Amino acid sequence: MADNMRSMLSRLFGLMKFIVPAFYIAGAMGIWLAFSRSNPDGLANIWIAIYTFPMVMIGTFLLQGEFPYLPGRYYEAHALYFWPSVALLALAIFFIFHGLQRLTRKVE
Repeated sequence: MADNMRSMLSRLFGLMKFIVPAFYIAGAMGIWLAFSRSNPDGLANIWIAIYTFPMVMIGTFLLQGEFPYLPGRYYEAHALYFWPSVALLALAIFFIFHGLQRLTRKVE
């Protein structure tokens, strides 16, 4: 019974390692669409910061930069920060579920 549960969890994590990052990227598209339609004021980028919170923490405390950490025009600088951050976080989510899948894989 324990082997059956491990096998089911391994299959579930194998499926989730693709689904969860895909949903994260789809959510990023919605965040970006809302941002691109907003006025470039101080609070327009709050959802970008919340959605990529781990990257904001790295940029704020390790790099001691000012959000979005890149020079340039407003929307271009945010795009250069947001989309690579989303890609890295989606990749991290993939590897988390891949690791969980490997941990639950049946040892033969």
